[in-house]
Amino acid sequence: MVGRLDPGCTAKDVILHILWKFAANSDTLDRSMEFGGPGLASLSMDERATLCNMATECSAKTGICEADDKTVEWLKSRRSSTSEEDIRGAFVWPDEGAEYDGGIHEIDLSKIRPMVAHPGNPDEGVPSDPTNGAYIDEIGEVRIDIAYAGSCTAGKDDDFSYYAMVCESALESGLTIAEGVDCYIQFGSKSVKELASRMGWTETFEKAGVKLIDPGCGACIGAGPGVSESAEQVTVSAINRNFQGRSGPGMLYLASPLTVMTSAFTGKITSWHPDVFS
Repeated sequence: MVGRLDPGCTAKDVILHILWKFAANSDTLDRSMEFGGPGLASLSMDERATLCNMATECSAKTGICEADDKTVEWLKSRRSSTSEEDIRGAFVWPDEGAEYDGGIHEIDLSKIRPMVAHPGNPDEGVPSDPTNGAYIDEIGEVRIDIAYAGSCTAGKDDDFSYYAMVCESALESGLTIAEGVDCYIQFGSKSVKELASRMGWTETFEKAGVKLIDPGCGACIGAGPGVSESAEQVTVSAINRNFQGRSGPGMLYLASPLTVMTSAFTGKITSWHPDVFS
């Protein structure tokens, strides 16, 4: 990986791009996916976890990120009694000159655009252009009934900071969740829920009209709030998979945390940019 992501994109857009460009051609089938390069250094540990989490959707065995200084800092903050030398000594690096069965693919993060995957097909993504507002090439304007954010894939600290940023921007513009839309955010863990409370995000979500769900498996496995009830319902979701019927009988589009949260306020699939609510 090289470059840096645009502010309107997240690691979810990166993995949907990989699904679209490589997984659809079976480049990742039954293989381990290794993420590395200078671009990886620009991604937080939470964002790297998203890449590895969704290796499953690429039909890969696992996803691995090369260790770097950011990895050391993250581990050191959680293992204060472990020396930096011991942490680095435990890293497993690719062999020099290693050959990769699936090949090596360079991904320029600066060229990634917000992605939306068609219902039932996580590997059938469509790049969108935030300047086009709610209209996305190939799928046009898609009205939604449900916006589902959070889960193991999109319920981490960084993800909640995205949700809070979008909600704060919407509230400043006098907006709340669009009429006719049910918006859910599921905490990824107890610690994330506590962080949201400390940061004041929970209050922001409630003011905006978001329905909060405690940590645990949810709509991703067809359980709890946020599951569609009819084939006509349309959901845009930040969960990891959208196989038909898994989260109810409706149509489920996959997108990034930023796109899902923005769409909840516009009532249609809309990618994020700073002036989106102006």
